[in-house]
Amino acid sequence: MPASALGDLTLFFLISVAVVAYHYVERRNRAVSKLQCAPLEQAHWLWGHEYAIWSSEANVKHSQHSRWATILGPLYRIKAPLFGNDVVVTSDNTAAQHILQHCYRYVKAPEFRPTAERWLGKGVIWAEGDEHKHQRRLLAPAFTLAAVKGMMDDVIACVERTATGLSEHLASRGGDAIVNLSPFISSCTLDIIGHVAFGHDFGGGTSEDAQNIAESWHHDVLLAHTFAGFFAPILLVKFPWIQKLPIAALQTDGVAKQVAHRIGSQILKDSGESFQAGKDILSILLDNQKHNRKESERLSDETLLANISTFLMVGHETTSCSIIFSLYELAGQPDIQEKLRREVHALGNDLNYDSISNLSFLDAVIREGLRLHAPSPRTDRVALEDDVIPFSRPIVAANGHAITSLPIKAGQIIQIPTSVLNTDPEVWGPDAHVFKPSRWLEGATLSDQLPRGPVSGLASFLDGPRNCLGWRLAVLEFKVILALLIRDFSFERTGCESGGVQGSDYPSLRWR
Repeated sequence: MPASALGDLTLFFLISVAVVAYHYVERRNRAVSKLQCAPLEQAHWLWGHEYAIWSSEANVKHSQHSRWATILGPLYRIKAPLFGNDVVVTSDNTAAQHILQHCYRYVKAPEFRPTAERWLGKGVIWAEGDEHKHQRRLLAPAFTLAAVKGMMDDVIACVERTATGLSEHLASRGGDAIVNLSPFISSCTLDIIGHVAFGHDFGGGTSEDAQNIAESWHHDVLLAHTFAGFFAPILLVKFPWIQKLPIAALQTDGVAKQVAHRIGSQILKDSGESFQAGKDILSILLDNQKHNRKESERLSDETLLANISTFLMVGHETTSCSIIFSLYELAGQPDIQEKLRREVHALGNDLNYDSISNLSFLDAVIREGLRLHAPSPRTDRVALEDDVIPFSRPIVAANGHAITSLPIKAGQIIQIPTSVLNTDPEVWGPDAHVFKPSRWLEGATLSDQLPRGPVSGLASFLDGPRNCLGWRLAVLEFKVILALLIRDFSFERTGCESGGVQGSDYPSLRWR
């Protein structure tokens, strides 16, 4: 065969392969490509729409997800960073439920796991598939209603210690001062988690371990609000091999993991035939394992410690953020604050799990705080297989046609902005972004349109087999902290929030 003919044949073959590859990719993304797209002028040529989302996430009302949902509805696509395939964004309740209920079909990005392992260990957040089912089943006994009720005394004691510390702080300043709430609330929730997770006292935030954890968290928060904090996770997802490089920052275990492993290892070492189970999570798990000799019914020591470090890190800061901003909301509405104070005062000294649970207005305030200030504004998932996502109502695509479902291919990334699910005006009304606890008492919202989750009507703890395992404890912490602080103090805004709810800083309040 002449060389020219061979060259032509080779060229034809390469063009054919390119055409087939193009049509394969185009078919894979055909359904997604028909969705409306977030405004392209808001997309960076390199970072896609992700930078616009990141820079606005601190403000629920004015986040890009909220703006785009108002313009485009509950389903659209955005440009991914680093030239990745378009990402699907949905705040449709039925779609979100489908994805979260089928959590082993829609998983967290595989690239996320090395970071989770380094910071928390191979615990329930890290785990996927059968390993997650195994861990979740064996951890569940430590988070039942009865188990959480048994933690009530520790929770009250920790909050009372915080209230005493605040009283002394105010007394030293004449009884009236502007206070940065963040360290007080964070220390309180860390104290609670220390006691209920493994029976450890962090000394109201004064111990060396507590200060190390606080400093580490403060450093991480500051880093997260820098451009490096934005693009570093994206690079790690896009180029996971970076995580294997011998860079100290990438290989060092998280501080919470180090603390939990050191304290927990000593507890495991001391546990033997003379072990007496307490009411903390580790004691409950050890007691269960003591009575289960089957290997399939046990968690390894390493897995136990990984989950303790997970509860320690995730359990104290996520809850404290929601509490701080709920206090900020109450400070801006003195009438609601006073109504809550009257309800708490009427309780007198009868403070127990059942009496706190029966405070209807406190419950409404907590739900409204979690609705507007969820611990996490979004969750991302990756489809492991082809699927069809259903919708609660017809949604208009870019071509003007209504669709009732979306075929997606394996590898498709989907974002669920829980903050939008919690503030959809079509569900919550035109005042969806207003802090209005009475909405939970009026029953004005349509129950079949509300998000689903362990706390009815809220997407804040997600849904399905991967919903927040410690949601009962989180709600209990929230209620006790708010009840006791409102009982003992009054709050007002200072007008010097340095961004406050409009930015990423914690609000400062005046305590009287």
